[in-house]
Amino acid sequence: MTAINSAIFSNPGISVPQIKHSVAITLTQFDQKHYLKLIAARGETIRRVIADLKPAMGLSTALDAGCGVGFFAQTLAECGLSVGGFDGRMENVVEARNRFPGIAFEQGDIENPNILEAGQADLVLCFGLLYHLENPMLAIRHLRSLTGKALLLESMCLPGSGPGMMLREEPSKEDQSLTEIALYPSEGCLVKMLYRAGFKAVCRVAAMPDHDDFRETPEHARRRTVLFASYEAVLLPGFEKLSEPRDERDPWARDAGAAPKGSITRRVGRFLASSRRLKYVTVANRARRIYPGMPLPLRLPFGAWWLAQKSALDQELTYGSFEGVETRFAEKVLRPGMTVLDVGAHHGLYTLLMSKRVGRSGAVIAFEPSARERRRLERHVRVNRCSNVQIRPWALGNESGVAELFMVEGSQDWCNSLRPPVVPEPTTKVAAEVRRLDDVMWTFGARQIDFLKLDIEGAELGFLHGAEETLKKFRPAMLVEVQDLRTNPWGYAAREIIHFMLRLNYRWFALAADSSLIPVSTELELYDANLVAVPNERVEEFQALLAE
Repeated sequence: MTAINSAIFSNPGISVPQIKHSVAITLTQFDQKHYLKLIAARGETIRRVIADLKPAMGLSTALDAGCGVGFFAQTLAECGLSVGGFDGRMENVVEARNRFPGIAFEQGDIENPNILEAGQADLVLCFGLLYHLENPMLAIRHLRSLTGKALLLESMCLPGSGPGMMLREEPSKEDQSLTEIALYPSEGCLVKMLYRAGFKAVCRVAAMPDHDDFRETPEHARRRTVLFASYEAVLLPGFEKLSEPRDERDPWARDAGAAPKGSITRRVGRFLASSRRLKYVTVANRARRIYPGMPLPLRLPFGAWWLAQKSALDQELTYGSFEGVETRFAEKVLRPGMTVLDVGAHHGLYTLLMSKRVGRSGAVIAFEPSARERRRLERHVRVNRCSNVQIRPWALGNESGVAELFMVEGSQDWCNSLRPPVVPEPTTKVAAEVRRLDDVMWTFGARQIDFLKLDIEGAELGFLHGAEETLKKFRPAMLVEVQDLRTNPWGYAAREIIHFMLRLNYRWFALAADSSLIPVSTELELYDANLVAVPNERVEEFQALLAE
């Protein structure tokens, strides 16, 4: 690769303005919902760790190895470091340059010795790369050569304490191996490789990212770890010193004294090592075996109470969070006194958030055509005393009348739709009232609509046609699911949603991991994201709200 040392560290403390960046991004694999949730959790951990390490170690430069489209390089820059990055795929490099033009990005393969031409940085960050490689030990040796003071490493890791590996096939995608083969290490293997590469101290970051992949759950073992390696011991709170694993046992010998995998001793150990929240969930689930219909009360991040049962959304909220990037964005932009719509309210996650943010002087109108889902919505509104919420039992579309609503009989009840949903679970059909928003706006007594969330499983385009006059009059900002998987059963491409709003003089944005806005390309063939549409004349207003 071209040597980039001189360019990498030229702009200390870059802060990249999101909305003012006029070049539209291309939505990539890294912009999908599940990725944004993981990126946001890892980004918070990076910020917290750098805040401790930067003054303690005198860090000033950083290199993002395997930078993808640049999310974490931007995070490092926001921490006040002079940053550069490289990635093995040129298309990722191009997109990273487009998104964050103040940071130097180059193409480079961590397994190729030429990567050493990049020179050293005080801190090397390597998140989400190592387990996609054929030769992770070679990569760690190269990372060690690039590291001036410290390496911060995040990786998938096999369960178990031994230094083992597993060879896996990977598809040829922009977020996977370059060679379609990868070696997945255990955490113990990572630690051993770091010591053998020449690092003198290896630690685990004690407070892992707030994401299911970084904790034990009833469904899976911990999948990921975050390690810190340096040339000398750093005595700071929040780091657990790890010794190099030394496996003296004969791997071919039968170990008659080992505790069975499901033994009480191991189960108790996992329980005691789990977080307070997971302990609470474990005990509550035990109680639910005796009282199967008992809901599990959960405190949501924005202060509302949620009564979890057995839906997919309940599982998300019980063991982590749901659409954290989107809900944080809504928290930032909603203000007391606003009037907002939740179109496709389901069990009320966004309804509760909206109610908390707009306050008693504001109003929330929630639309949910399923009587089953509406009962839970009403219960959540009642438990949280949301007196500013109105609930309407309608589906919103382009024609008023009665339609068939396909109800999912299983955990994925958030996929109820007026078309057969793409889910593996059975559905039943019930009648649902359909209304045009333009026809019923007068019933709300609303003088203004400031914001709306739109997630109605592919019916979004029909809603927009039936709400066109309302949108022209009130010019609300919108958080919209734009996903071809959902629009295909309706016979149209998700990009038609994009183009409809362009004709109404709206601008489209993707949500970054920190919930800021990035202009998004409006000419993609496929879409799979929650996007934000903002009227041209309100972009500066949103810029101010997000800057507060």
